[in-house]
Amino acid sequence: MNHLTFAIAFFFSFTPLLVAEKTDGSWTPLFDGKSTAGWTPRAKVEFFKADKGELHLNSKVNVWVVSDLKMADFEVEAEVKIPLDYKGFNSGLGFRLVGKTGKPKGYQCEIDQSKPGGVYGIGMGGWLYPAKGKEAEYKERSKGLFKPKEWNKLRVVCKGSSIKTFVNGKLVAEVEHKQSLEGHFGIQHHGKGGTVAFRNLRARKL
Repeated sequence: MNHLTFAIAFFFSFTPLLVAEKTDGSWTPLFDGKSTAGWTPRAKVEFFKADKGELHLNSKVNVWVVSDLKMADFEVEAEVKIPLDYKGFNSGLGFRLVGKTGKPKGYQCEIDQSKPGGVYGIGMGGWLYPAKGKEAEYKERSKGLFKPKEWNKLRVVCKGSSIKTFVNGKLVAEVEHKQSLEGHFGIQHHGKGGTVAFRNLRARKL
């Protein structure tokens, strides 16, 4: 075998692995890094804009900004940073959201310092996790995970009625709920000012 033949054989022997890594799971970006294309505010905002690869949302009223993309079974990831100069600041990553106008119904992965990674049923009964009797479990799972001064990575995995949330790589919530099994993604600002920033928003079907 000459050197050229050997080189070609070596390349093709490793090509499938390289391709598999490059196309991993067919992730779909929810944010293009330079515009708000594909997102619609459902109420008045102070501003909603792209800034240096980040998605910035500021509002004085409770508002949802909903994506065009919707999925049923999926994995979604986002990095988020909250403002520290607004005590009790509250935001959320929405999923399986339904309704064409106004406040949607669906699920929210909580983003704040009190219940990060908790699951709230919007128009579906309120807190699903931590539910009554699960407070101690939630406290143990979420202890020290959320870093108020830093970027925090959120991950939500939904398959059928199963909902799981992760904060900075650690499992927080495990919920079984089937009132909404498909819908849009969204980000929330609970109002009263301050800017919440998102980056690296992406999702893939399971």
